[in-house]
Amino acid sequence: MNNEILNELFDANTFVQTNSYILSPYADSESTAGDGVITGYGSIDDRAVFAALQDESVLKGSVGIAHAQKISACIDMAAKTGVPFVFFIHSVGARIKEGLDVLSGYGQIMKSVSNALGVIPIFAVISGQCSGAAAIIASMADFTFMPKDGAYFAFSGIDALQGTSRNDCKNIGCASEAAIAGTVSCIGTDLKDCFQKLRTLITYLPDRYDCEAPEAESGDDYARKINAEGFSAFEPYDVRDLISQIADNGSWMELNETYAPNVVTGFARVGDRSVCMIANQPAVQDGLLDHTACEKIAGILAFCDKFAIPVVTLTNTCGFACSPEEEQSALSASAALLITSFTNSEMPKINIITGKAYGSAYLAMNGRQTGADLIYAWNDSDISVITPEAGALLIYNDEMKAAVDPIEARKEFIQKYRRECTSPVYAASKGLVDDLISPAETRARIISALYLLN
Repeated sequence: MNNEILNELFDANTFVQTNSYILSPYADSESTAGDGVITGYGSIDDRAVFAALQDESVLKGSVGIAHAQKISACIDMAAKTGVPFVFFIHSVGARIKEGLDVLSGYGQIMKSVSNALGVIPIFAVISGQCSGAAAIIASMADFTFMPKDGAYFAFSGIDALQGTSRNDCKNIGCASEAAIAGTVSCIGTDLKDCFQKLRTLITYLPDRYDCEAPEAESGDDYARKINAEGFSAFEPYDVRDLISQIADNGSWMELNETYAPNVVTGFARVGDRSVCMIANQPAVQDGLLDHTACEKIAGILAFCDKFAIPVVTLTNTCGFACSPEEEQSALSASAALLITSFTNSEMPKINIITGKAYGSAYLAMNGRQTGADLIYAWNDSDISVITPEAGALLIYNDEMKAAVDPIEARKEFIQKYRRECTSPVYAASKGLVDDLISPAETRARIISALYLLN
């Protein structure tokens, strides 16, 4: 099974084991050579990658001191040589017989992962049971993959959860729940599909922090106009269709699809260059920013900043969520994190305002003063300190009340406010937008900006 896993992920006959004869220092251990974990390196599409794979056939993949030291050494070597690292997690947990040595072992793994973060991309594949310290390590990874069925990923074991809760815990630890919580980046139909998705993701990423992601000649016309039909600034649509129109040959990879679905994140190639796409999703809550949406965007921004991957935002949101639940979830802190992430990051940042950009949401979504190097606005977009409805009410309230038909007057004053105060021309006159573009020009403008900023 383990050889099958390695052959599915790596190019054929390229994987080479390291430290394959290490033994547990405990004389009474039932472990074998290698101590229940396979480590080594191979190639994925001719690019070197290190990996550690826990072997569930040896003491159920339990972690002992030699097991942990072997994983830690593999991570350290990956960071030293500047190549990505993949950790296949399938373990019942700590080897209790080894006592406090196990804590030292887990600590070594956590330290190695921490030291490697931001130096090389780190991936976790949940191929079996993953709980306790292993769940922490998996959550430290940049990206985590999990098959739809056959694996368990939660901080607490299912037996412990059922013993402390009257609620039904049967779905805890399953891939769909972990994805909604944001702890799993991508779900595969099975392990083989996870490997294929991981191989695809690696193509968009650099090997290490000080090199660029490889370019890939797509043959797609840099000046190609997109088909803008259906992408209205004021009607809901699936922004993933717009991203497909922008991406080379319509190909891109979405991450964290079911976590905060009101925003969309992923990687694409645009003009043969790898970019991170971040977009409000008009089809879900009108692209509203809540605390999970802010944290989702901030997370991928942190990764892109470490590896200098350009970011393209597609802004179309009516603002921030307004509810007691959001206040209890510290929405303001999440919004602050998002704005700080944009402002302090140094990779190229391009913002396309495709619809609504109101108030603080304009600032939070890669605004002029808070991050963007270049901002283009669709010529029918709406940019304002408040919504046109609220603005008209504040400015023209007396006129509305005095009108013969207040309802009709309200509509007219909203349009008046929109013409005078929310048009992209007005925003451009204030320096909030670099240029107005037609939706069809979007791809070409992004490519031009990428070449300028790189």
